[in-house]
Amino acid sequence: MITVVAVPFEDERAQALWAAQQDEVEAIYGRPDVRTALHAEGVIVSLLAIGSEGEPVGTVMAKWSEYHPDRPGAAEIKRLYVAPKHRGHRHARVLMGALERATWRAGATELVLQTGALQPEAVAVYRGIGYRDMAGFGAYAGEPDSVCLAKQLPTRVLVINGTIGAGKTATAAAVHDVLAEEGARSAFIDADYLCQAAPLPEDDAFGQGLLFENLAAVSPVYRARGYGCMVIARVVEDARDRDRYAAAFSGPGGRAHVSIVRVTASQDARVSRIAAREPEGYWRELCLARTVELDDILEDLDLDDGVVSSEGASRLDVAKAALDAAGW
Repeated sequence: MITVVAVPFEDERAQALWAAQQDEVEAIYGRPDVRTALHAEGVIVSLLAIGSEGEPVGTVMAKWSEYHPDRPGAAEIKRLYVAPKHRGHRHARVLMGALERATWRAGATELVLQTGALQPEAVAVYRGIGYRDMAGFGAYAGEPDSVCLAKQLPTRVLVINGTIGAGKTATAAAVHDVLAEEGARSAFIDADYLCQAAPLPEDDAFGQGLLFENLAAVSPVYRARGYGCMVIARVVEDARDRDRYAAAFSGPGGRAHVSIVRVTASQDARVSRIAAREPEGYWRELCLARTVELDDILEDLDLDDGVVSSEGASRLDVAKAALDAAGW
């Protein structure tokens, strides 16, 4: 059994395993691979597998690919290696699973890698977990003994739900800020702006049909720009909406993975917020009535993966709580 932990790029245990991996590659091919020097720039994560007695067992890392400027969400896998005496226990698959989760959280849309035809065990591991042949890239293009592989990742969607005045938009914007600060590739959409039109059909009074058509139209644009994490501010009062978001953001990696987190606030807080942004007129009266009705509806529906309060904490703390609640 192994434990996989993230370590700094400079971690000496990981560096030693990387050196051993390069020595093994040189022994197989009869020459050193001088094209694979690593530097810390662009590293997403470096992982170390630790055995039951605390010894370093294996390693793998990922960095944003410098070879695919036209596919900015591509992350390159480097230095997958398990020490010889620890092989045969599927540790490489465990490491790859952890790496895929880490790069997915960082907003990667695809993973790419290079290995060699004289390493059939490595090729079999990659193909066995869903990697498919791709054209050679960078210094490996056209090399007969080089095997380049890729795997598409599904888009992740986090919908911030809540009644009027609960803080959906502020929280979703702050979630995007937190993700950006952490280096993730993410985008934020205030979905209300995609369905504000008049007149709306009688059978689509809140513009949900228009919203999901618009999301399906813009989704490939975000995907092509390499944004694997989408943060959406929008009330969710229809049990079908989770599936509709998954379909709207489907792509080469399959249907999107959708999480829904609801933000809440007391009625007094919501009324105060509504009064500040809607000082008078029709919209103020509508919002004041709707916030109470909608709060009861959302509570009864219970469609959320998590619920967090938007009161008594900074916007960034609320955002971090929402990310935790979503498992992001």
